[in-house]
Amino acid sequence: MNGDVRRSALAVSVDSRQTREKASRFAILGMLALGKKKSGYDLKKAIATSTVNFWSESYGNIYPTLRKLLEEGAIREDSEKVPAGRRQKQLYSITEKGKRALRQWLQQPAAVRSEDNELLLKLFFGTMMPVRESQALVAVHRDHHIALLEKFEAIERSISAGPMTEGKKVYLRATLSYGQAVSRALIRWSDATEKALRTLES
Repeated sequence: MNGDVRRSALAVSVDSRQTREKASRFAILGMLALGKKKSGYDLKKAIATSTVNFWSESYGNIYPTLRKLLEEGAIREDSEKVPAGRRQKQLYSITEKGKRALRQWLQQPAAVRSEDNELLLKLFFGTMMPVRESQALVAVHRDHHIALLEKFEAIERSISAGPMTEGKKVYLRATLSYGQAVSRALIRWSDATEKALRTLES
């Protein structure tokens, strides 16, 4: 039985990793489809200033993924023209093949992945530490989401004042409102959990 459980857990872990890797490919293709050619650094910067609140990528994942996409013909590589003596920057752009693959992926149902949550892991083992330590963890979690809501409000103002089309604003607000809803819900969860933990103080 234990062997079956371990194999099942391993299968879930591998499946989740493969799902993540697949989505990473399309996160990069999507960024390249949005505009001008980009280097690996440009892609990281674009993600860090746009999707980072719900999807991020590391350099350690971006460059291997770019190599795979190049091999598959989903993107093309081009060297930036620079003055003599300056280091050339490798730029990437999406091909028609890459655009077709991106459109197909966009039309598919989004995969559901299990998310690691260190706070919940620590609370699971909460009986092994003083209640006040658990309360402190939850308080930090609540403060984090309060700060996120303030950040989201600034993003909302930026979207409203931005030069993009109304259609683009609708999609951006959809991703933003998701984050706002999650943070508000987690603030309520934090308040309720802190209240429950206070009953253990005696």
